[in-house]
Amino acid sequence: MIRMYQKGFTLIEVIVVFIVVGLLAAFAIPRYISFVKAAEEGSVDSTIGALKSALNLYSANQILSNQPITVQNPFAYASVDNYVGAFGDVDLTNCPPGSWAYQSGDAQLNGGWSVVCYRPNSTLTQAFTWGGVQWIILVESPVQDANGVTIGLTLDYYPPVPIW
Repeated sequence: MIRMYQKGFTLIEVIVVFIVVGLLAAFAIPRYISFVKAAEEGSVDSTIGALKSALNLYSANQILSNQPITVQNPFAYASVDNYVGAFGDVDLTNCPPGSWAYQSGDAQLNGGWSVVCYRPNSTLTQAFTWGGVQWIILVESPVQDANGVTIGLTLDYYPPVPIW
């Protein structure tokens, strides 16, 4: 008697494979998303640290040169890959998600507000919202000594402080 072997899978085997793949996806996708969000948060924190250091180096150079410390674009002193540029007014058209931009203190466009802007890819629990979009905004402000002399520049979060 000759036996004929079937090639392929039974319907039950296919269903079991789909269930296993579905369960793996149900557990893996949320973890992947949390890793992506954590990576973006780390990148943002690192960039903020680099920009603060750049402002400190600029300030030290100005002090050593006996020059005044004025508001500066920190991106001019730090290399950031996803920096899209300096604008009179940062908005949705010139700062895509995942990008940094510098808003110069243009009195006509933005009331003289010099800020560093980041438009996150991830949705944050809490963040500054403008135009229906979340932003991380850092205000550039002077650091002064007890006599009111500007001795440096710093970046401070514009409220609300972002929460990932």
